Amino acid sequence: MAVAAAASSIIKNGAAVGSGIFLLPVLALAFPPKIALGLGAPIMLASDIIGLWNYWGEWRTHAYDVLRLIIMGLFGIALGAYFIHVIPADIFKKGIGLFALSFSLYHYFRDLKIFPVKPRTDDDSTHKLSDWRAWVPIGFLGGIATVLAHAGGMVWSTYFVRKHLEKRVLVSSLILLFSMSDLIKVIAYMKIGILSTESNIIVLCMIPIVVISSNFGNMLNKKIHPIHFRRVILALIAFVGVNLLFS
Repeated sequence: MAVAAAASSIIKNGAAVGSGIFLLPVLALAFPPKIALGLGAPIMLASDIIGLWNYWGEWRTHAYDVLRLIIMGLFGIALGAYFIHVIPADIFKKGIGLFALSFSLYHYFRDLKIFPVKPRTDDDSTHKLSDWRAWVPIGFLGGIATVLAHAGGMVWSTYFVRKHLEKRVLVSSLILLFSMSDLIKVIAYMKIGILSTESNIIVLCMIPIVVISSNFGNMLNKKIHPIHFRRVILALIAFVGVNLLFS
């Protein structure tokens, strides 16, 4: 848990996206998959708090976007929490591994520009991300993804990335969004019984590790090219995903 907490804190404060997708499969190597899912929420919430400190106020111009995404995300989180009980544990574990591997391969090949992305034009109405047709489905699907696999960032980031935000504005907006969603998830996981008060206390004991790791991630954000940083993370996620698939 300590290693997973440190690594995910570095990733969250360095790149914002990918920390939960890294954290869940790593914890699932040592814990039952649904317990691993529950443990991830307070760990990420602790790193969120440090992230808010590191990026305080840099999300100011996009706070309204964050608010409406989390409102729709609430509905997705509620639906996803229901499905956690329905999915068998072994299938849930394999699903985590498959998702982690697919996520890493997709983003690696996207960085290589194998999957071309249509450039955005200002007069293209299909890409007006302020339109409700963008933030309603993205907010809702992000809520489902975050409660089932801590993967909301993969969905929610699509809303901000297409706006071509400056790097730290993008990261700060996502961290604000994660802070609210992770707090909601802690409550939801405790309600459905995959997270206990004792687990939350254990995570509290790791706060010094989270603080140091989060600040280290913030430093990396300023020093290292994001492409190189992301590729290292994607390789680790792929490795852990393969382990879960064949364990």
